Amino acid sequence: MLKLIFSILLLIQTTILSGQEIKIGFQDSIQSKVLNETRKIIIKLPKDYCNSDKSYPVLYRLDGDADLFIETLAVINRLAYAEEIIPEMIVVMIENTNRNRDMMPVNTSFFQSEPGAENFRNFIESELIPHINNSYRTTNEKILCRQSLSAIFTLYYFLTSPDSFDSFIACSGGFPDCEEYFMNLTKNMLQTKQTSIKKIFLTHGLKDFLDPNGLIEKQLSNFNQLIETDENIVCEFKIYKDEGHVPFQSLYHGLRFLYE
Repeated sequence: MLKLIFSILLLIQTTILSGQEIKIGFQDSIQSKVLNETRKIIIKLPKDYCNSDKSYPVLYRLDGDADLFIETLAVINRLAYAEEIIPEMIVVMIENTNRNRDMMPVNTSFFQSEPGAENFRNFIESELIPHINNSYRTTNEKILCRQSLSAIFTLYYFLTSPDSFDSFIACSGGFPDCEEYFMNLTKNMLQTKQTSIKKIFLTHGLKDFLDPNGLIEKQLSNFNQLIETDENIVCEFKIYKDEGHVPFQSLYHGLRFLYE
């Protein structure tokens, strides 16, 4: 009898839940002239957006998909509402079409196709950001964040167009087979002193399977030391001793670094 009652209650609960529509965001798209393709984006507005006239900063995150979207919202909700460290913000996640093309600015031994990072950056600057600013109440504050291959793009974006965003979070990035290219970008960028404070947060896991010899850790450490020679660049390089590729806490610690 207890098993029967439990089964009935479980069935009722499942039925009720399946009848509920839980909305945590919505999908939009842009017909990009720069990329000559339709790009889908996932958007989450702050919970009080429709009941206020406030404007909000925007977190742009690459490699947008449903799983990463939920993970991102969980971190932001904790920091904004539970810990009250960061402001409420609009989240914009850019879905991929051709990830390798978009993220790579230069050919390497593992990427021989035509690099598309410059076009992807131009898409973000000239099409995506204006679309978001025209469609929603935004402040001027913008953050760019991503991981792994798209962290390479985030570093490229920081070095070639630092004024486009206020802050950058690059998780498990590095310069695979392209360190000289990135060092040249870094030196060129540092020749022009930044006129406003720029923050960049880097992470790396010592158990990263892509860095068995510690080369990426050394690259990021050298990069960190080099860019901090500009007094208007504030950088933190956080190493996780017990984490592998793309430490889970990266976004949480990155946002705390930006706002504390």
